[in-house]
Amino acid sequence: MVTLGNLELGQKPCVAGVVDGILLLDDLFNLKKKGLALIEIRADLIDKPLECIVRYTADVKTAVGLPMIGTVRENDRTRGKRLEIFSALMPLIDCVDVELGAIDAASITECARSQGRTILVSDHNFEKTPETADLKAIVDRAIAQGAQIVKVVTTAKTEEDAWRLLVFAKQCRVPIVAFAMGTAGSFSRIKAGEYGSLFTYGYIGKAVAPGQLSAEELLCKIKVLPE
Repeated sequence: MVTLGNLELGQKPCVAGVVDGILLLDDLFNLKKKGLALIEIRADLIDKPLECIVRYTADVKTAVGLPMIGTVRENDRTRGKRLEIFSALMPLIDCVDVELGAIDAASITECARSQGRTILVSDHNFEKTPETADLKAIVDRAIAQGAQIVKVVTTAKTEEDAWRLLVFAKQCRVPIVAFAMGTAGSFSRIKAGEYGSLFTYGYIGKAVAPGQLSAEELLCKIKVLPE
């Protein structure tokens, strides 16, 4: 069993809302009332000074009260500063998302482990959906990197690609988050929970990935009910 905060993952389909800017706290709280289970803070997409991002994250934690994943992808603004950003967010978040094979993965993982945070290791393939043997190799590498949750996101050129990923997720023996990007893979974001994915992601402000659906739409289609 994997827990984030007071949330036991795997008990029911869960939707994580992606926060990519300074969104209204009331909007986040209203999504919680509709069944939103998690919040992902995309610090790399929030174009504000670090102290503002930390302050806003603290406000979200207080006002909304949902478990939070901290994500800091590398871009021009975060390059060389990711450990600093993660460290600043660490007291407020429950989980860190660090990419498979990232050059600074070891230092970020060690920082998270030292503070008892869950480690999610993610791999995104923006070109294709690998064959099943290659998907298994990705999971094995993520576990070796310290993952407690493995996130495998591929690009589906056909619906068959997305189904192959979902079937792999269902058979996977480690905690996994899996779905496919692209128009052909959009349905996998809805079906993910039925096939073993611990949660799926929906945007709140604007889509941040190809084929991504809104958190509101996912909550409706998956029929997630609040506690």
